[in-house]
Amino acid sequence: MFRIGEFSKIAQVPASLLRYYDDIGLFKPMECDRNTSYRYYSVQQLTELNRILALKDLGLSLEQIKRLTEEEVSPDEIRGMLSLKKVQIEQTLQTEAARLRAVESRLQQIERQGQFQDDDVVLKSLPATPFLSLRRTYPDLAQTFAAISDVGQAVNKQVDAKSIGHFAAVIYGELYEEANWDLEFGFLLTQALDISVPLANGSSMDVRELPPVEMAVTAVRFGGPEKGHLSYSAIGTWAENHQYKLIGPGREVFIVPPKPGHESEMVVEIQFPVEALAA
Repeated sequence: MFRIGEFSKIAQVPASLLRYYDDIGLFKPMECDRNTSYRYYSVQQLTELNRILALKDLGLSLEQIKRLTEEEVSPDEIRGMLSLKKVQIEQTLQTEAARLRAVESRLQQIERQGQFQDDDVVLKSLPATPFLSLRRTYPDLAQTFAAISDVGQAVNKQVDAKSIGHFAAVIYGELYEEANWDLEFGFLLTQALDISVPLANGSSMDVRELPPVEMAVTAVRFGGPEKGHLSYSAIGTWAENHQYKLIGPGREVFIVPPKPGHESEMVVEIQFPVEALAA
């Protein structure tokens, strides 16, 4: 057996933590010398200690851990809890990484001081196009991307690739919202098709004609959604400087669509129907 200092090195746990766990009755030494009060631990206790530390890293309170260790939670149960915690941590990291990219993008706009080049924006007409689509409300970005992935898989399996054009979205709503987006998305088609594509959730995608737009102000976004405000700001700046007003819902056409884990590689053309202001 080992004295507390030696055991702390073997377990890679501070001796002060071992003393505290002993004081609260969570993890007791194998033996304690009555004369010297020295604590002695065995390597056989490492499994118990690791169980406690794993549960602590899951965010459980020491009182909860004490109850669970008394019930002898199995390694499989702990592994399941750890797997769930791992997913939660990964999601948090992804969220924070996106937040940092958004901050960097905002800093870029500050550095520009609201100045955009005219060649950042293109004014053009949009032809009528067959659109295989589905309109729904999506509560957040994660579920939106999940729905996009499901739609893409369903269409690729059920529609001839020669008929499939770019993925696109029509963004409804008079106001910008950070959640609960009213979106219609799907695929622009190279030819009109009389089809309906059923989805796993019980809904279906149908073909309609996306109407032509006489004039649309467009800008290309390189990167994930956190960079969208740069392109939208460029469109707004151009429209105001050239005496145009925005009309109707905006569209986004995905030149390079989102792929799980590679959202920063997206290339999207943002399109806003406009009309000239009266002189």
